[in-house]
Amino acid sequence: MVFILLGLARESAGQVFSFVDSFETESILTESTGVSVADYDLDGDLDIFLVSGKVFHTDDPLSWSRLLRNDPEGFVDVTFDAKLYYIQEKPRTGTEGSKMGASWGDYDNDGYPDLYLTVYGYNQLWHNNGNGTFENVTEEKGVAGCYACYSANGLWWDYDQDGDLDLYVSNWIKENVLYKNQGNGSFEDISIASRLNDAGRTFTALPMDVDGDGLLDLYVINDAGANNFFRNLGNDRFEEITQQVGLSDIGDGMGVDVGDYNLDGHFDIYVTNIYYFYPNAFFVNNGDGSFSNRSRELGIDNTGTGWGIRFFDVEHDMDEDMYVVNGKNTFYAKGDRNKLFLNVDEIYSDASAASGLDNLEMGKGLETLDYDQDGDLDFFIANQDAHSQLIQNKTVEIGNKSNWIQIWLEGTTSNRDAIGSVVRIECGGKSYFRYHTGTNLLGQSLKPVHFGLADHEFINLIEVTWPDGKKELIRDIAANQVIRLKEGTLESAGDIGPLSTSSTELSIKVFPNPFNNYLEVWTDVSSTFSLYSLTGQLIHQESALPAAEPFIVPTITLEAGLYFYQLHGSNSVYSGILIKR
Repeated sequence: MVFILLGLARESAGQVFSFVDSFETESILTESTGVSVADYDLDGDLDIFLVSGKVFHTDDPLSWSRLLRNDPEGFVDVTFDAKLYYIQEKPRTGTEGSKMGASWGDYDNDGYPDLYLTVYGYNQLWHNNGNGTFENVTEEKGVAGCYACYSANGLWWDYDQDGDLDLYVSNWIKENVLYKNQGNGSFEDISIASRLNDAGRTFTALPMDVDGDGLLDLYVINDAGANNFFRNLGNDRFEEITQQVGLSDIGDGMGVDVGDYNLDGHFDIYVTNIYYFYPNAFFVNNGDGSFSNRSRELGIDNTGTGWGIRFFDVEHDMDEDMYVVNGKNTFYAKGDRNKLFLNVDEIYSDASAASGLDNLEMGKGLETLDYDQDGDLDFFIANQDAHSQLIQNKTVEIGNKSNWIQIWLEGTTSNRDAIGSVVRIECGGKSYFRYHTGTNLLGQSLKPVHFGLADHEFINLIEVTWPDGKKELIRDIAANQVIRLKEGTLESAGDIGPLSTSSTELSIKVFPNPFNNYLEVWTDVSSTFSLYSLTGQLIHQESALPAAEPFIVPTITLEAGLYFYQLHGSNSVYSGILIKR
């Protein structure tokens, strides 16, 4: 089945959104819970897994969760082709068997995203075979959980920094579970010994290195009772220090996301609650390992019955906005509209009605993705009482602040998905940051890190802090492209870098990067450009490049890969890495 993309374009303040109101297929579902995305077939675009919240029955197609492959002609339902059709093998009655979340993670580091599904009952781990199909390996790996567990979410993370992904399961009924990846294809339940067996009716959990010691800590979001923050002590042990770091929140916690709203390089946390019982929390990072709740001060404490939330730069002005989807509070017989908050100079402005994104459907899961590969982030809402919605963002198409960059990360000594990495870019003398986890309410996605770039056509620097704390960088990147950065193949921050023997460093641009048929070099002084293989072999050299004028390096036949360059001025040497497509 191919989804037909239909909808109404809605424009406000330079943003254009097109609602995909009908896919003309039952695959889009009408009672959805979680949604997550990954490039499961490694063809370069993002595919969608959409969870049906209904109890599975063979004769009810609306109870089947769906794998939706992103093809040039639209999204195609490939659930059966992928052999993912036994989403719940034993039909049940009542709420038992209802399905919740879907989390992508490459647990065996083979390059193909695997899938963990959470349900009211035994959970399921599906191994990606790399040929478009999946295999149920739950029993073999020992990660099914229990029959009476109401599991909400699975979190893939490398808490022990051994290079493979461990699994933390948030249970709404029963205690949470931590499965340690043994590295040999099996998992060990260390929930009690680790002290992460939280019993607060958890919906999701956020991994984040709060104290800067290189180990991922964990913030557990609870629906009934207080949220809990656990500091990673190493040696498979955690301690609860919620009050000490200022992350106390007693509301009915649902969704959570992390972003840097004030561009200070310290990551902030937003938690959605049921406002009628307790307002949403926005924990602003104080920069010293502690947080302050500023949700009321910033006017973002009330979104109604909050569920999924995502930080993202919706209009490419280089800061992070927020979109929150909301359910309907049946106790108060009240519908709660979705909320779009635009970040305007560190103040959040409610643009929900003006943008036309104040939907009244009962939203639950939410994910952002560039499904049409035009550079801006679209979003997908899993609704519980209506068809789920794909909303197309047309910021790039209308040409207002349309520049962007998307960065795929690949770990080598770190986990292959690079979960727990921090990406910093420099543009126009300022730094901008993203935290890479993919986790959200009822799901976890594997997707590139996205930055809107406003009017910048050039990025001076991209720096990646990998999960193990190692920093690497690449310089002089052209905007409006998707690039892939692999751990261990970039410059080591602080080791190579610009080398200067004078008080003034050489000012340069070498672009595009990655390059294909040509290179352009610009310097502020006469210089020599040298291009080397990574083994040090001189490949090409241009002497006496003119000052303050662009110079086109003659076309060089090179294989795709990484190359090292140097620019020698009269008193300075500048080094960097180039990618040949």
